[in-house]
Amino acid sequence: MNLEKYEIIILDCDGVIFDSNHLKLDAFRDALSKFHKDTVDDFIKYFKNNFGTSRHHLIKVFIGEFLKQEFDEKLYEEILSRYSQNCVKLYKKSDMTKFFFKFIETYKTKKLFVASGSDQEELRMVFKSRKLNKYFIKIYGSPTKKNEIVQKISLKNSNAIFIGDAKSDMLAAKESKIDFIFMSDYSTNKEMKKDITLNSINNLGGLI
Repeated sequence: MNLEKYEIIILDCDGVIFDSNHLKLDAFRDALSKFHKDTVDDFIKYFKNNFGTSRHHLIKVFIGEFLKQEFDEKLYEEILSRYSQNCVKLYKKSDMTKFFFKFIETYKTKKLFVASGSDQEELRMVFKSRKLNKYFIKIYGSPTKKNEIVQKISLKNSNAIFIGDAKSDMLAAKESKIDFIFMSDYSTNKEMKKDITLNSINNLGGLI
């Protein structure tokens, strides 16, 4: 599979650039460690199936649907702060996915963007500290929703493709009417690979 026909290539972050999905599951589990284990386990299953969704939304879901409480601003901020601290730490030690740098070298003449459900300010700080920001025109993240980010990037040029590893990535591409490739090696939702309507690769090496 070759991407030469596309002018814009949009990459999800976790599971496409960083091998960080399972680290993020651990980070959320730690941020929720004071709650009942069964409740947290149920939420982590939900998180796996909704990877790429903004942490702001996920925490509200945890409080409302899993704790079955009215929204609590103090609790929300407490969980958000702890999870954010955990994410900064994990990004500093996370490996890149297989063939990432070779992929970047192959498509260095393309317009490359990041569209992630992770916190935008946090992502930009991490990409800068790891000297990865130089490869991308712009790095976008939450609290803006992923579908809105993809729409913003592709609005002026529909000749774009999105590479992701989650259902939220697929839906964002579909809503913007651009092509999508599912990357399976690091995904928390392996079932998507069975969807014969999807173009899929194991890792970025499949596009080189």
